[in-house]
Amino acid sequence: MLPEQAVLSGRRPHRRERQHHSSGGPGLTPRVHRIEGMRRSGIIRERRIPSDKSAELAQVLASLIDFSQITRIVEVGCGRGRLAIRLAGLVGAHGHVVGLDASKEVLGLAARDARAARVSNLTFEVGDARDLRLPDGAADLVICSSLLCSLKEVDAVVREMLRITRKGGVLVIAEPGGEQLCHDPDSRRFTYLSAKLNGAFVRGWGRRGVDQHVGLRVPGILLRHGVKEIAAEVVCQVFLMSDPRRTLEDVEGQLKTESTGLPESTMALVSRGGMKRKEVEQHQAMARRRLAGLKSSPKGVRQSGYVRVTSPLLVYAGRVPE
Repeated sequence: MLPEQAVLSGRRPHRRERQHHSSGGPGLTPRVHRIEGMRRSGIIRERRIPSDKSAELAQVLASLIDFSQITRIVEVGCGRGRLAIRLAGLVGAHGHVVGLDASKEVLGLAARDARAARVSNLTFEVGDARDLRLPDGAADLVICSSLLCSLKEVDAVVREMLRITRKGGVLVIAEPGGEQLCHDPDSRRFTYLSAKLNGAFVRGWGRRGVDQHVGLRVPGILLRHGVKEIAAEVVCQVFLMSDPRRTLEDVEGQLKTESTGLPESTMALVSRGGMKRKEVEQHQAMARRRLAGLKSSPKGVRQSGYVRVTSPLLVYAGRVPE
């Protein structure tokens, strides 16, 4: 049995420290923010700001959990295995990760990616989150990410995850906690349409049975099931157009995403959420005009207060009672 503090780390990472690890370079200093002039490839720094949530989630987990004390990990609802591959790296050669998912086809893609990454301490198996075919206490750490939001039997799934977690082990649940946020100080109309579009996505998904706010309910669920020492973190990305670390390609890519027409399936989702097609098209047209302005006068990026915050992924880690 592990000592009480051997798994859950008591240290909370500083934001600057987390920026250091996710960026692949030194932490921010005042000198980094000095504008040195325009370059074709960017403005201040060559390095790009990552947008891979699995990388950020793995970093948060590394700050919460002492992986040297973990040997057996199960990810429920692993999908393409992006997080599972990173977990295999965190646990190292002394441990093993099992990724479970209901789709055999998706697991085939995950296994291919794991082979390409030369990860050997990871296997994938078909599994139903409501009926995990694993023995009691099979893992030191059990995790799911963006799984409960699409399921009706939330309590049943949590019970199954707790059952396969050994006593004194760790259960991690990471789920969405709301919609994106956007503010454009130069256009109240664009800010309004962005908020309406983001809200329509959440409502549309809700009418299809996907709860984009389920992350807010997770602490209460865990407490009802007796989970102890619950720690909370968040994975959330902020796009500030004038951020000097961003390249022009970063900014252009974001604007292209916002200005591109939605697929009909997505448009139907947004319509179910209460937004009219003409409003979506107006939002896209405004983004296209901003994109055209960027191309004609790229230095204007430095004076923009435009900011977008992604939907937060709320991360909870707690100890399974002895």
